[in-house]
Amino acid sequence: MNVSGLGLVDLLKNRNKIVGLEIGCYAGINAEYLLSNLPQLILHGVDPYVPYIDWNGTYTCGSNDSAEKQAMNRFSKFPDRFTLHKMTSDDAFNLFPDDYFDFIFIDGLHTYEQVITDCINYYPKIKTGGLFSGHDFNVISRVNKAVRQFASMKDKTILETNNDVWYWIK
Repeated sequence: MNVSGLGLVDLLKNRNKIVGLEIGCYAGINAEYLLSNLPQLILHGVDPYVPYIDWNGTYTCGSNDSAEKQAMNRFSKFPDRFTLHKMTSDDAFNLFPDDYFDFIFIDGLHTYEQVITDCINYYPKIKTGGLFSGHDFNVISRVNKAVRQFASMKDKTILETNNDVWYWIK
């Protein structure tokens, strides 16, 4: 099982109540892991579950029916603690007030343009002292470039956990 947010639990476990956001849920493996290991977590997920070209451009993902069904099965275990917003991150960010989340995990569309847009759109949504994070920092150069550029704009130092997770505290 590939848990993209491995390492986040250690960064969040000592917080009391946690409201989090995962952009890009896919099959729900990461959300299930976080919810199972952080009983104080209320998690929002954003994923449109529509066809797309994967980050490496080698194949077109299907309608994601299978991934969506797997995710729904996983999410059903946490009916009071997980809310799926089935839409793009561009459409979802206005649903949330500023200073709302204790952590945000960006693992959606891995283009440079989308990662930088997600950073710009969602950074105001994180509380001061909150954890701003994402996945595929070293694996995908476009993600690395976008995160480095945004961190520089915010004068932040990028930290890393295992499993290629980047983060900093706002």
